[in-house]
Amino acid sequence: MQIDNKKYLETIAEIQRKYPYDTLPVMAKEKFINEILLRLSWNTNALEGNTLSLEETVDGILYDEVRSGHTFSEYREAKSAYRAFSELLSFDRKRETDLDFIRRGNALIMDSDGAFRDHQVYIGTLAEVAYTPDRPENIAADMNQFISELKATERDLARTPGAIAVVMRRIAELHIRFEMIHPFADGNGRTGRLIMDQLLLNAELLPSVITNQSRYRQAFRIYERNGGTDLMEHAILSGVTKSYEVLEQVCKALEIRGFS
Repeated sequence: MQIDNKKYLETIAEIQRKYPYDTLPVMAKEKFINEILLRLSWNTNALEGNTLSLEETVDGILYDEVRSGHTFSEYREAKSAYRAFSELLSFDRKRETDLDFIRRGNALIMDSDGAFRDHQVYIGTLAEVAYTPDRPENIAADMNQFISELKATERDLARTPGAIAVVMRRIAELHIRFEMIHPFADGNGRTGRLIMDQLLLNAELLPSVITNQSRYRQAFRIYERNGGTDLMEHAILSGVTKSYEVLEQVCKALEIRGFS
């Protein structure tokens, strides 16, 4: 598969130049954050099979409006994801993605205590197991190693500001690594994307609203086969581009003059 990220990189660079986030008025930042938190909450659940549309997610979160054809659990998932993203994502300052952050994220997403799983799980279906994560007794050590890798990555990225391609590769590797550990009984995908989004923010980029669900899922299978991260990088980068496009829309709606 030929992967070309040029158009995404060009779009991000253009919007960054025209509407540099750090210089935007407070009202623009607040409007953007409100908008993107709703999109992230919808997107992360949609990737897990939640059937609410973006509009239905927004109406459920903001107005407690429910529609027929959906389960109570789907609306609960929407509110839980929104609570997690709203409480934990930091847009204007770096936030450490340590074990407390990760456990708190899973606790909010799953309405649980954020404890690591105490039983073996399998990724896939009953008919076909795609991947078997490590045994529960190894999770604490696996996660300590993951945190060490995460901190090392953030130190490396701090020395290469603005290198988006490098950021995508390292964050893609960490995202897949977390999902392969699969430390929680449930909510690992949503927790992993929460971590990913804060890592992007810490790298002075916007979070990722992943637009191509099939490519995102395929990226894990490719990594399992040959260790390649190109498709995951592409999926994350396309989602970051979507967030920049939302930022541009907000600025235009508020009639903020960009740099020409």
